[in-house]
Amino acid sequence: MARVALYTFGILKGAYQSEALTEFAGMARMIFPTLGGADGFIAQAGDARPDLLGRAGHGEDFGPWGVYVAPRFFDANWQASGASMVQTLSLWRDCEAARRFAYNGLHRDALKRRSAWFQPPQWPGYVLWWVPEDVVPTWSDGVRRLEILADAGPTASGFSFARRYDESGCPELAKQAAH
Repeated sequence: MARVALYTFGILKGAYQSEALTEFAGMARMIFPTLGGADGFIAQAGDARPDLLGRAGHGEDFGPWGVYVAPRFFDANWQASGASMVQTLSLWRDCEAARRFAYNGLHRDALKRRSAWFQPPQWPGYVLWWVPEDVVPTWSDGVRRLEILADAGPTASGFSFARRYDESGCPELAKQAAH
């Protein structure tokens, strides 16, 4: 049975450990531990490196999740500005389980504050895709699919909660009307 991979990406309005982002860092430390108890949650890349709490550096090795890489949106200009990027990569039973976690509880509270912490994105903030049960998605998979979503819009290889595709690659039109 296939599972859903969820990759998220954002650029903070400064360095992760800056005073301006203290509240964000504190919220992240509270949210990450709640993943394990979320209905439908399977695993996250952070399980391989819990010491990094979503703020790994380029080239960090996450075992089966691959090497931590950045999408093209985090270019040399952002790096030179001192901004930090934040990425997550996780596996879920289905789209609905991932959506419930993202838009409820502490994570929902954090999303309400994202404009205070994150640069206004000119790219999608996340991408979903189906993976076979025996496959662990990699950071490179997430980056590639986010970039395709930004360039081509939702497809079976990368989609959003609002424009989902089922395991067979067909749009889930009926569910989209409800969201």
